[in-house]
Amino acid sequence: MISLLKNSTLEVLQPQLALQREDNPQDALRLMAELAVALLPFAVERLSNLLVRETEQFQGVEEQFKGLKNDVDTLRRYHRNLSSEERTRSVKRFAYVTVKSMVLGFDMKAISKRISKVILDMQNLGVQKLHDMMREVCLRKAEEENFVQTICANSKSPCKSRRLAVLHWDGETFSVDKEVKNPSLRTLLFIECIRWKATSLLFTRLKLVRVLDLVCFVFEGGKVPSSIGKLIHLKYLSLEGSYITQLPSSMRNLKKLLYLNLAVYDLDEIYMPNKILNEMRELTFLWLPERLHDKTKLELGNLVKLETLKNFNTKHGRVTDLQGMTRLRSLSIYITDEAYTTKTLSSSLSKLSPLESLTIDNDNEFYNPTNDDEEGFVWDFVNLKQLKLEIYMPRLPDAQRFPSHLTTIHLKECRLKEDPMPILEKLLHLKEISLLDRSFCGRRMVCSRDGFPQLQKLRFFGLEEWEEWIVEEDSMPLLHTLYIKSCRKLTEIPDRMRFITNLECLSIDSMGDEFNLRLSEGYLPSHLTTIELSGCRLTEDPMPILEKLLHLKDVSLHYRSFCGRRMDCSRGVFPQLQKLQLEGLEEWEEWIIEEGSMPLLHTLSIRSCIKLKEFPDGLRFITSLNDLTVGGSSIRLSETCLPSFLTTIYLIDFRLTEDQMMILEKFLHLKHVTLIGSFSGRRMVCSRGGFPQLQTLEFDGLKEWEEWIVEEGSMPLLHSLEIDSCPKLKELPDGLRFITSLKSLLCCDMAKGWEKRLSKGGKDYYKVQHIPFCCY
Repeated sequence: MISLLKNSTLEVLQPQLALQREDNPQDALRLMAELAVALLPFAVERLSNLLVRETEQFQGVEEQFKGLKNDVDTLRRYHRNLSSEERTRSVKRFAYVTVKSMVLGFDMKAISKRISKVILDMQNLGVQKLHDMMREVCLRKAEEENFVQTICANSKSPCKSRRLAVLHWDGETFSVDKEVKNPSLRTLLFIECIRWKATSLLFTRLKLVRVLDLVCFVFEGGKVPSSIGKLIHLKYLSLEGSYITQLPSSMRNLKKLLYLNLAVYDLDEIYMPNKILNEMRELTFLWLPERLHDKTKLELGNLVKLETLKNFNTKHGRVTDLQGMTRLRSLSIYITDEAYTTKTLSSSLSKLSPLESLTIDNDNEFYNPTNDDEEGFVWDFVNLKQLKLEIYMPRLPDAQRFPSHLTTIHLKECRLKEDPMPILEKLLHLKEISLLDRSFCGRRMVCSRDGFPQLQKLRFFGLEEWEEWIVEEDSMPLLHTLYIKSCRKLTEIPDRMRFITNLECLSIDSMGDEFNLRLSEGYLPSHLTTIELSGCRLTEDPMPILEKLLHLKDVSLHYRSFCGRRMDCSRGVFPQLQKLQLEGLEEWEEWIIEEGSMPLLHTLSIRSCIKLKEFPDGLRFITSLNDLTVGGSSIRLSETCLPSFLTTIYLIDFRLTEDQMMILEKFLHLKHVTLIGSFSGRRMVCSRGGFPQLQTLEFDGLKEWEEWIVEEGSMPLLHSLEIDSCPKLKELPDGLRFITSLKSLLCCDMAKGWEKRLSKGGKDYYKVQHIPFCCY
């Protein structure tokens, strides 16, 4: 097996390293061998068990890795930065950014998707720590090869790396003009650096840069400096979320751009020179601003390599320019010119056969009801999978004229007069349907027997005239998510829904007074795992019915979903429940929990239940409860009624007059405590030996709080402290200097003079001088 792994690793590494080291093939082979050996312990020790336990799933991941043999350098760069990219969106964006910086010769979009999918699939296998281990292996090898360097903002040694990712940390200052000086930079990314400033000096220095990501930046006067036109080697440029009012004509010099994101902060209209994009013939991705100056008329006819075009507006460009973009896979269009009808538009788009995603929106600019007999588009998009229409279109075309491989359809403001279901249910690959905001203006809807064989998600929102819904047997057999909101004439959920055994998630919100959610045994699907109710006005306790749904893991009762006085959770019920949210139940006064109820509950949130005065005694028996949020309430806190294993507690708008620290510090497992507007007293004390596990502590909006005492030995593991909008607090406690574990201190909107007292040389500097990161 070791030999096989080593050979496989060499095979994966060889193409990329050979490309990078053609001048010295012996060095390339040596590095490949070393990397292979370095990865072996990880492969053997960490993956062998998975190969046994998760054989079927892992084979799928293994097959995906085979398609990534030429992308190892990309993966190495990704893992180097993975610690700062924890969200799925960031994973996909970073993969796409990195791949786009390389020499094109293959399908960039497909590769970036594969990389993202591999990473996410590996995480889904239950190996969340895998990326940390892989990152350490790659970092160690990269440092040996001078491939990566980690520096602090206050480092006096210059950064020599050609690829720089700047991550913003609270309490740390960074000057873009002063710190980014390396003229050899090839890649420059700013992560979570909101409202940082960029000047012409930045662009003047970075003449060799290939990848530049300036998300949420600010430019003087909203004008991007003309010196950006000197970055003639740029392949990737993102100004997403940045405040911009004008783009310079010099940007037409960026002829090598492959990716251009201009989805800027659109507080004002953006001025773009009409021919600014003419020479960017290599572009494959273009995201235009939503709001352009009225006189802007873009010329896009030369951009024949585009694969993604977002926010194309008929007011600022010719639809005929799209005809030559025969590689387009994703297109979104805003129709703001009444001259365009669905018929003329479909004619202009007819040659775009590779399209996989299409969005057409009139942005509520006008309402143009044409002939009601018009059937809209003539569909020639054989590869189309995602369709979003937000235009007037009173009739759908026949099912035979729809793209046969459509998986997602989103309709809004279409004002369909006839039931769309008989047509849509014949699209055998449909997995997701959204009918929103007057997309259907009829009274009755029917889902027929055997219809929608692949449908998984169904959303209805704002169908004001819809009264009756019939679901026949064996319709939608794979449906797992149903969401219905603001359909005020609909009176009930079809009885046949209970036979859809795959239905797991049900959300009902803001229905009319006549809506009857029949909470009776056998009415709801037995395999529900998530149920969310809001505005249903149930007068009887829903718990006796819900507790019989043995697979429930998440229950949310929001805003007047229950209008009764008492709620009971019996012994042995909700055996799988993990998360419970109760919010806006204004008449609820009493809650009884019997011992043995909800044994796996780990998260409980109670907010704006103003008549509930105390926690149920039975809550203390739920030893799995870790996370508690209580807000907008007058519930009395007591150590005797809360579970002893709580690790996280949020108290929001509580208005407690007595110091709660003497109660909270006795919960020995607490790691995170947040008080937001939840203390109206004057004095707070953290005692010696209290909060032995506490790591993060946050105070926000405690307007009457004046004095805080921290005794030596309190909170020995605290590493993060945040105090915001506590204007009467006179000073930080002296005992803070004994908490040597404290790494971060953030104080915002405090009394006048705080910053001076806590800064070096100030009266209270001795209290915080041991803390690495402080921000006042």
